[in-house]
Amino acid sequence: MSSLTVHSAAQKSAYNPQTYFDFQFGLTARLFIDWHPDQLPLLRSLLAEDPKLVNSVDADGRTPLHWAASSGSAELVQFLIDQKAEVDKVDGSGWSPLHIAGKLHASFSFRLPLICMCHILVSAGNLGVVQELIGAGADVNRKNDNGLTPLHYAASKSRIDIGRLLISRGADGWKYFLHLFRHRAATTGSVGFIRLLIESSTPSNKLRLNTADRIGNTPLHLAMDSAHAEAAVVLINAGADRTRENLDEETPEAMEGVGGSEQRKARQYVIDSCGKP
Repeated sequence: MSSLTVHSAAQKSAYNPQTYFDFQFGLTARLFIDWHPDQLPLLRSLLAEDPKLVNSVDADGRTPLHWAASSGSAELVQFLIDQKAEVDKVDGSGWSPLHIAGKLHASFSFRLPLICMCHILVSAGNLGVVQELIGAGADVNRKNDNGLTPLHYAASKSRIDIGRLLISRGADGWKYFLHLFRHRAATTGSVGFIRLLIESSTPSNKLRLNTADRIGNTPLHLAMDSAHAEAAVVLINAGADRTRENLDEETPEAMEGVGGSEQRKARQYVIDSCGKP
């Protein structure tokens, strides 16, 4: 049995028909992935034959535990952990299994030299999987090569339940907080995560609402810059300073932002909700 097969077996289900990739030479090598409702018996058999395969890596540095986390199967994850899988082992992009489990959908790239880049979307974002990984000691603040933690990925898919669990186990909400506003994602999920971070703030770990980035922008500046009006209201109600200026001497509500009617509507929404500064 090959280590490639054990990675396929660690997936709860996969894609049919058979998919062909070349991991070694850019020619036609077969990655055989069958559709199985339950891969656990196959995985048990493979690891019984060669227990060292539990931490073997594929061409992208992913272990069976990465693939099990992507499948959303807590049963597969639990089995691999019981077989001494390394919970914090990262792949070629710095992703740990917990990064994958924090997403609702994780996009994995199989890089084929000089040919193409293929993406497989795999279901993840399963709270049970996250619980298993954290219970086994997974690092909740581990960053991947993009500097992002599992909390970022949970938030990107509006997984407030996973975010709450990560924070309760020590995930640093502040490292995530400013990043949230650097991406124009004016969604209910973003606002929900802002509320979660504010509610999770404690006297010993108080969320710093008015701390600025290198050009003087606070989270409120960044929310208004993106016309993220609902988020701005949540921040103001939590104590964000509407009069603080950035290095360009702009207050949050004076930011030019996206401009036009969208920006005017955002400013008016804030005034209607919170009054004038």
